[in-house]
Amino acid sequence: MNYYYSDFTEENYQKLILLAKKLYNFIAYQDINDENENVVLWRHDVDFSMHRALKLAKIENEAKVATTYFFHIHSFMYNLLEEEIYKIGKEIISLGHNIGLHFEPAFYDLNVNEIDRFYKWLSYEKHMLEDLFETNVLAFSFHNPDVGNWVSYDEHISCGMINTYSAVIKENFVYCSDSNGYWRYNRLEDVINNREKNLHILTHPEWWVPNEMSPRSRVQRCIDGRKEKTSYLYDSALEKLNRINVE
Repeated sequence: MNYYYSDFTEENYQKLILLAKKLYNFIAYQDINDENENVVLWRHDVDFSMHRALKLAKIENEAKVATTYFFHIHSFMYNLLEEEIYKIGKEIISLGHNIGLHFEPAFYDLNVNEIDRFYKWLSYEKHMLEDLFETNVLAFSFHNPDVGNWVSYDEHISCGMINTYSAVIKENFVYCSDSNGYWRYNRLEDVINNREKNLHILTHPEWWVPNEMSPRSRVQRCIDGRKEKTSYLYDSALEKLNRINVE
């Protein structure tokens, strides 16, 4: 299998965005309607790195396109309540992008038949994001939708948000995903050039880096970056307080 390491660089990301802009019109999830043609829904499920998300948001802003960034409240790699991460989220919004909720049913041990409990926690997290970032959250995506078979949940709107896995989207948009750091179905460049009627593109910011790397190395890059920043925050806090940092 060809994993196309060279596809997942910042430089190539910019090329893909410009290619898509040339052939399609970028729309937000709330713009979906029966007359959509030659449009692209482009979303980011931010699993590991808000820093990588900001980099892609800046590339898109330079290209004068807007996409949707789905923030994961339960990520083990970033905390939306951390000052720096919060400010990154606000900056992504200030660049003209939308934010959505990356919802993890497994956190609440939900199964697809527990609709009342699903609505409860989905609504809770929607309002949490809206209150924190002072903006409307109009779409949600499932984190690991295969767990509990949430990929089969076809309702288009739940708790005032559009479901990115809804039947409406599945039936009217050609899907392409970079999950796990490689093309799960077809290569994105080929999908764009095939000129399908409408596209639904899922990218994860952690996979798009300055230079060619394997998927596991890209994850390690995020892990190392978080480790180094945590060490810096601890050391600098003691320095500001004039306290001894005992080795």
